[in-house]
Amino acid sequence: MKYIYTPEEVRTIADALFRFMQNQGFKVCIEKPLRDDAPCATTLIATKGSLAILLEAQHRLICDQYIKDLSHWLNSNRHNAELFIIADRNTASFSGDFLKQLNQTGVGLILVEDDLEPTIERFPKNPALIISPEPTLRFGPYEKKVNECVAKFNSSCSFLSTNNPRRDAARDMCEIVEGLTEELAIYAVKRKHITLTEKDIMEKDWAGQINTLGSQNVCSPGKNAILNDLLKTDLHSFRGIRNLLDHKTRTRTQEIDRQQQLAERMMMGPRLIDRLVKMKRKL
Repeated sequence: MKYIYTPEEVRTIADALFRFMQNQGFKVCIEKPLRDDAPCATTLIATKGSLAILLEAQHRLICDQYIKDLSHWLNSNRHNAELFIIADRNTASFSGDFLKQLNQTGVGLILVEDDLEPTIERFPKNPALIISPEPTLRFGPYEKKVNECVAKFNSSCSFLSTNNPRRDAARDMCEIVEGLTEELAIYAVKRKHITLTEKDIMEKDWAGQINTLGSQNVCSPGKNAILNDLLKTDLHSFRGIRNLLDHKTRTRTQEIDRQQQLAERMMMGPRLIDRLVKMKRKL
């Protein structure tokens, strides 16, 4: 391994991270930019599937302009990437202001221990997995729960960590949409919009409740199906989040793909909640 720009003082920890990332199944390059238009290169770039983990080794810990520019570029282009500063725990010292800058830029921090094993000290943010529901959406009594789900999904996290709040957030969002689907169907019964009983609704699974809300056959005379075909299809598509959560991935590349699919489904959740809340108000 040949370093040109990496200081001598941190090449040992860079080597340690090089080996660690290789052992995790990543392809690792030295002192390369992620793309030709990237503002700067980092000490290491580890890639697997669509995910890139950028590692910048430092002797004196500082969130300098190069790191800030790189973080801004990653965010602007929504790259599926995690950016870390790495340092030796024995020699690294950092201030509260430095940690504040890491939080503001979404940059993570890895400290290398005496045995050359890395420890994540601060988690980064992955721009491609940050969700931003449209500000015009309204969630009624579910507003607090939806906002909590979004905040949990967007919280700092790393693919290298076993602790992944995104799955929990996705499961919570799924439960909100499923619960609201049943609530809408039961309310439709009470308003005599459909001819079934509450017991009929509660005995159906989620798919059955969606199909009921989209069926003209169960509507009272003069009433139309509550869900149009597009919304019915979207709800069934969102329901697929259950498969993403319940089935184990066999490879790390599959897990990377699942993370992106969860983000896509999480963007659907708030929009569906907005529509279901409005439909209940109209009944």
